[in-house]
Amino acid sequence: MRTLLIIALLGLTQQLFGKTNPDSLLLKIDKRNQTLIGEKPDKNKTLREELDKVFQSKGLVLSDSLWQQIRTVIRTDSEGDSSLSLQIGNSKVKIGVIKSGAQYDSPQKTFKMTYPNDERVFRVKKDSLGKSIVIRSDGKEEVRVGWNGIHVKDGKEEVHVDWNGVQVKEANGEETKVIWGRDSTKTQSKDKKMNLYERKGFNVYIGLNGLTGDMPENVIAIYPSPFLNTDKELKPLGSRFVSLDFTSAATIARGKKSAFKLGYGFAFDWYNFMFDHNRVVTKTASATNFQPILDAQQNEIQLNKNKLTASYISLPIVPHVVFSKQSAIKMIGLGGYVSYRLDSWTKTIEEKTDNLTRNGSNFNLNQVRYGVKAEVALKHVGELFFNYDLTPLFEKNYGPQLTAFSFGFKL
Repeated sequence: MRTLLIIALLGLTQQLFGKTNPDSLLLKIDKRNQTLIGEKPDKNKTLREELDKVFQSKGLVLSDSLWQQIRTVIRTDSEGDSSLSLQIGNSKVKIGVIKSGAQYDSPQKTFKMTYPNDERVFRVKKDSLGKSIVIRSDGKEEVRVGWNGIHVKDGKEEVHVDWNGVQVKEANGEETKVIWGRDSTKTQSKDKKMNLYERKGFNVYIGLNGLTGDMPENVIAIYPSPFLNTDKELKPLGSRFVSLDFTSAATIARGKKSAFKLGYGFAFDWYNFMFDHNRVVTKTASATNFQPILDAQQNEIQLNKNKLTASYISLPIVPHVVFSKQSAIKMIGLGGYVSYRLDSWTKTIEEKTDNLTRNGSNFNLNQVRYGVKAEVALKHVGELFFNYDLTPLFEKNYGPQLTAFSFGFKL
């Protein structure tokens, strides 16, 4: 197989030198007879004299040091072929020392070589696309050399060398691949080639919020009451959920038409609870309750806007199954999330005066929350999501035990 590679490289060099560099010189020397192959032999001249003649025809000089290098290559005790490449001025010289016993014909364009005790016949030519040089035998052995690499076939064994690395296929079917650098053949992910839906990248989730749970029973007869059953009521369209999500996915299992993946990443979430009453979330020394804003006459001030906002950083983990982008259901996911509170505040706007008040506090909100998340991507609808907190909005014994949820679309 090494012989095939050397012959292929010599053939490629001949093609490239002949077309791209007119000052190149390619010579072949018969190792046993020490004569130039392809030149009319002159028994009265030595090998050096023949080389001198060829060098002079190209305007080059065969120096003593170069002649000694050539003699060293010729005398090398090797059963295979050898070569010597060098630069003389602006000219490139390639000298191949061929194993004894080989005969050649038509050396200018193609060459045919046979060995006395070997029935193999090799011919060098271009393939149908003109992209490589092909050295063929009887079908059991083949060498292709071109810009896409070198491919050598010897019976059931195959070796391919290209810009990405080396691939070796053994006779028993085992394959070995060694990659150096980035594999340029992987220009697309398998999901794109299979046209599967991909849940990754930067996403924006937008939807509505809600609260579930019961308000504490009022056992203290004071005015204003710290809690009312109506305190958890929200304005549906004003209570919005927004999430900026950065996610990726790892493939766990893959089929022909689907794949099971694990989605992961991080997100920034904002809960906006717009209350449908005039009682504002207030933190006292002992707890969090709802209180109205009173004027000088101790009358409740009517509010045009009354909301509680909390922001979190979240770590969502969503195992999901993806299907073809052309399927009616492109993705189904069910997982969870863990969040850490970053900030929280209340904002009110008075109805008559438009006075705006903003108060920042932790309001005894749970610093850490966690919950479940479900997602589904539909062909003609888009991607829908539903989040449900498993932890109460407020800390236990410091506020009403209300649970938040959100739902909506992924843009």
